[in-house]
Amino acid sequence: MRGLLVALSLAVSACATTPVAPINAPLNGLRADIEGRAPVGDDLIVLALSGGGARAASFHLGVLQALRDTSGRDGRPLSEHIALITSVSGGSVLAAYYGLHGDAGLDTFDAAYLARDWRVRGPASPFGLAGALRGGMNGPMQLRNWLAANVYGDATMGDMRAGPRVILNATDLYNATPFAFTQFFFDGLCSDVRQVRVADAVAASMAVPVAFRPVVMESYGGRCATPGWVSRALADRNAGENMHQTAHAFQNYRGDTAAQQRFVHLVDGGVADNLGMLSLQMMRADGAPAPLSARDVVQARRILFLVVNAEYIRPRTFQQEGTDAIGAYEMMYSPIDVATDVAKRASVDVWRAQLPEYQRALRQWRCGLVEDRRDGMRCDDITLSMDVITFRDMEPTEYEALYDTPTDVSLPRETVDALTRAGRGVVQRNAALAEFRQN
Repeated sequence: MRGLLVALSLAVSACATTPVAPINAPLNGLRADIEGRAPVGDDLIVLALSGGGARAASFHLGVLQALRDTSGRDGRPLSEHIALITSVSGGSVLAAYYGLHGDAGLDTFDAAYLARDWRVRGPASPFGLAGALRGGMNGPMQLRNWLAANVYGDATMGDMRAGPRVILNATDLYNATPFAFTQFFFDGLCSDVRQVRVADAVAASMAVPVAFRPVVMESYGGRCATPGWVSRALADRNAGENMHQTAHAFQNYRGDTAAQQRFVHLVDGGVADNLGMLSLQMMRADGAPAPLSARDVVQARRILFLVVNAEYIRPRTFQQEGTDAIGAYEMMYSPIDVATDVAKRASVDVWRAQLPEYQRALRQWRCGLVEDRRDGMRCDDITLSMDVITFRDMEPTEYEALYDTPTDVSLPRETVDALTRAGRGVVQRNAALAEFRQN
């Protein structure tokens, strides 16, 4: 009884806690986006790194290490050809670190994050239960501040210049839309993405609902003009429902709708799209060359979009055990798994379907430039291609051993090492990358 009273008192006190301050500030002065280092050559790579906790971070680390250790046609490491990384959750933990430290960070990320035994509160903890009443079993101390203290320090998004341009993806819980840490989305809030701490942005990208409390931002949208693409998208009946909904979200951020939205509550990007592709589709509303930068499109002849999906495959046995085998556990998790998997496949399929039209738009945009900005290149000499890497590309024995690795924030040493080795292997065997290197 005494323990119950303690738990209840903790819950009540948690509900009375002062709200957490928003992580962003209003836009003051020059509007600029995160740029990252300039890629080399005219063969460019765009990476999409999925979510999945330390499971995904370990696998993605192997992928990036293999790209660093593999030469392109020009003899330079393929990692130096990366123009952009879009990422979610566990993928964001690595992508942000890579953005801050570049290729050298691929040798230190393990010690900075994967080797640490990070414990978070669960439902068995009275503090976890108290936190759940406030929106998440783990609050800022267990997520944002841990990442700042152990991985990123007080570095800001504007400090990510050693690696390629990085887009960290979260989900706007109220509007049911993607929200990416890029100036395109921050224009809706009249806020400066460069001032946000990397630790806060990564925390938003990995804030799994219930496990972690949403990360809060404040909208200063009333101080700036509505971005021009919003009215164009709303007037275009063929713009697509995700585009329309994102445009409505931007209206809400300005406080001139019935929503009167002052705050934006961000949760794990995987709630909307676990591959980080949906935000790229939304950014196309800005017109070519978005979501790529003008710098990258001017120099590129070939661009490979490489989606790396460290998907979690929950073991299922009900299909083998008879018609009455589906119990409460399966009915709780299986529909969630289905919804997540279908959404991931849909985002990839939409981007793949849009690729020919995007290629035409980039060619048209380049041909509209003055000649001296193209450095003598043919304006229509740019081609786009796409491939997807998944756990199924592992060796069969690796896949059987690793396919159901949980998406925890920490994993045993031997599992981290096995996932990283597997990530290196899938790159070495990937046919699209082999063709990209040789032609």
